[in-house]
Amino acid sequence: MAELFAFIFLISLVCLVLGLIRPAIFTKLFRDKPKRKQTGVLFGVLIFISIVGIGASPASEESQDIKPESVAETVETPESTNVTSAEDNTATSEPESIPVVPVLPAPIPTKEQSSVLQPEVKQELNYAQNPAKDLFKVTEVVDGDTIKVSTIGTLRLIGMDTPETRDPRKPVQCFGREASNKAKELLGGKKVYLEYDPAQKQDKYGRTLAYVYSEDGLFYNAEMIKQGFAHSYVQFPHPRLDEFNTYQREARENSRGFWSANTCNGNTTQEASGSSKTSVPLPISPDINKDGFIKGSCASLKKLGLGNFERGDPNYTEARDRDEDGIACEMK
Repeated sequence: MAELFAFIFLISLVCLVLGLIRPAIFTKLFRDKPKRKQTGVLFGVLIFISIVGIGASPASEESQDIKPESVAETVETPESTNVTSAEDNTATSEPESIPVVPVLPAPIPTKEQSSVLQPEVKQELNYAQNPAKDLFKVTEVVDGDTIKVSTIGTLRLIGMDTPETRDPRKPVQCFGREASNKAKELLGGKKVYLEYDPAQKQDKYGRTLAYVYSEDGLFYNAEMIKQGFAHSYVQFPHPRLDEFNTYQREARENSRGFWSANTCNGNTTQEASGSSKTSVPLPISPDINKDGFIKGSCASLKKLGLGNFERGDPNYTEARDRDEDGIACEMK
């Protein structure tokens, strides 16, 4: 059928061309003398009909061809379903043939992955890990809880209190010399870096308050308490107070340092054994000791065993504190 419509299409196309050129050829098809418009309409209609016929003929044949295939597919589908169900039944009847997929543990992240995925753990301060921190050289160990460092001057160490050795109004206290010697052993002439309490950076005497770490990472404040050379100073709260109290309890329970019964048994206010230094009675004349101030030069006061007046003491003056470190008439 498609061949017939194709033949009609070709004939109509040729006639359309001839009718447009010489419409008189088709005089027998029309009553009057044919015109180009009439031949164009006639053969144009025939061309359109033939095109429609050609388009319709293959569609019907293809639809007939497709039907058997679709039937074949519908026939094959149950077979594939039956095969699948048969396999399922076989698998069900023979459970031992079911492959077991092992559950593998989660992969352990590499160093690169862990550094990205896991939060960084905050560690104890250590100069080796924090080389950008400023280092200060210890220029003098005044006693167990007071030192001098370059650039800054006098430091009062936070959270610790050692027995007195340099207070002119008191005798050398029990274990005071040992605490000072330990401080010199750990800090004397060494480089340290500092950590401050954001709530309070100076005491009432103008001394800088700090935690002190040696260059190798030793936390000096804590170490002195751990070994029984210093008390945890509970009078003023600070960020490490609970930690220091724990160290003190451990030192007391293990009889370390001045907690031992053979040393001070925890009572460091008593006078150190073998101490030749005694408290010096102060002059009581109003002319010399007015409002607690003792007249005289540092040299004359030192002869009386007086000195180390901290800022805030009635006997502290800027003239007596030549190095401006907060301590007047210093005595070693």
